[in-house]
Amino acid sequence: MAVKVKYIDKRHWRRLIEREYIEVKVNNKRFKGIIGLVTMNKVREPLEVTVVGKHMVVADDHYQWLQILPEKKRYSITAMFDDKGQPLEYYFDINIKNITQKGNARTLDLFLDVLVLPTGKYELVDEDDLMNALVNEQITKRQYHEAYMIAHQLMIEINDNFDELERRIMHCYRKMNQKKHKAKRHHHQAPQPQQRHKRKKRFTED
Repeated sequence: MAVKVKYIDKRHWRRLIEREYIEVKVNNKRFKGIIGLVTMNKVREPLEVTVVGKHMVVADDHYQWLQILPEKKRYSITAMFDDKGQPLEYYFDINIKNITQKGNARTLDLFLDVLVLPTGKYELVDEDDLMNALVNEQITKRQYHEAYMIAHQLMIEINDNFDELERRIMHCYRKMNQKKHKAKRHHHQAPQPQQRHKRKKRFTED
């Protein structure tokens, strides 16, 4: 069975010419898993898509994708932001499995996806891909039905609690950008190696 593997750092995405990536592993009462932030410094060409009837560009120079990979869940989230930090789309992938390995985080894709606009409007997509995967024996009948169950649970959650869901995503986005800027400042302000003095300094205990 051929399984589609997606790395959340977008290491194999040819559209990206130059990117920055940071990630954190989170383990607290609210969330367990990996959160990553891809900054697209330069792309080969913009990526244009249509989501719930709205045409938009979701990947271009200086755009960012926030990747949220919950541990022991069967979905992952890609929140897409423009070069001004405005949310464009929330993309929910239905997965066979999430592998939350720091530095190597990835998903085993189950084809079906739920796309959400910042207005809260959403749609279920890639049903044909899911059916083709079943026909070609890439997935089992059980996985086929599981994909729909997970997707419908997500759509109920989006319908009932979208504002809270978006609030959490935006909180993660701000935190990751703070971490990114802090890391850049630390890199630029890294102290130069001190020159050795001939006279030995005496060690003192603090």
